[in-house]
Amino acid sequence: MIYPETLKEGDKVAIISPASVVNPVFIDSAAAYIGQNGFEPVVMPHAKGPACGSYAASMQDRLSDLLSAWQMPDVKAVLCSRGGYGAVHLLPHIPESLFRENPKWLVGFSDISALHAFSLRCGVVSVHGPMARDLNDRHEGGRAVMDILKNGTLSGYSFGHEESETMPSNRPGTASGKLTGGNLAVLDGLAGTPFDILNDTKEEDCVLFIEDIAEPIYKVERILYRLYLQGVFSRVKGLAVGQFTETSSDRNHLSMERMIERFLENNGISGFPVAYGMPVGHFPHNMPVIEGADVILTVDNSRADMKFIRYLKI
Repeated sequence: MIYPETLKEGDKVAIISPASVVNPVFIDSAAAYIGQNGFEPVVMPHAKGPACGSYAASMQDRLSDLLSAWQMPDVKAVLCSRGGYGAVHLLPHIPESLFRENPKWLVGFSDISALHAFSLRCGVVSVHGPMARDLNDRHEGGRAVMDILKNGTLSGYSFGHEESETMPSNRPGTASGKLTGGNLAVLDGLAGTPFDILNDTKEEDCVLFIEDIAEPIYKVERILYRLYLQGVFSRVKGLAVGQFTETSSDRNHLSMERMIERFLENNGISGFPVAYGMPVGHFPHNMPVIEGADVILTVDNSRADMKFIRYLKI
């Protein structure tokens, strides 16, 4: 995997809006924070609109901003202002050579998982993490994003939870592999395409991480069965379950986490550690991870440690 260059003082960070419309106040705040960290923010021409329905701008304008940002040699990182929906519109129109020949740090999550999938296919790591609204010194995840841009890596972090009626205990163990995943519904929407990184895990050992928002439990279970039937779990070496927010129990399961636990048990999917409560997703403490990085996941009954290993630097 290719790691983009670390940023030096004065390097430029472009801000684009490849999906849904965003409050321009968030863009201005993120630009100010980028400047406070010694970088020069570049708000791309259509990042603030004009909006096209629910999208931040027309497909052509959103694409133009992305392509222009990647073609600017002094731009070293590209921050997506918001997710929502619409990033998938751009995938058929981005030359893969653009990402491979001009590697930059892509930052975002949620619907931006579509662009992370594109970057992963191109062999370039990216930052699955907070966007414009949370890019500030008050947000631990926002500070961590800046650390990645400055240092080119992330040492890792620990996370834990208490077992409860709705939260299972972890499955202990140690795993290593390429960190792959993101927003489960977005990635499932890429099934059968060249950007189906969930199915691509059959080709390489991976540590899978997943998160989502406002998805019913049965829909997430359906996605997991798709992966199981495709043989994906035979290559998964570790599973980190992030935040599944704005969902509720149903007649079959008390929680998303209990459904995942039962899904694994019912299908005899074992042999790798499972960690619940990863601080990734649509919640106030969203932390960044480096998509495509080699990681070591160490899990006990109530805590987990994820360490990032960097092998290649350009």
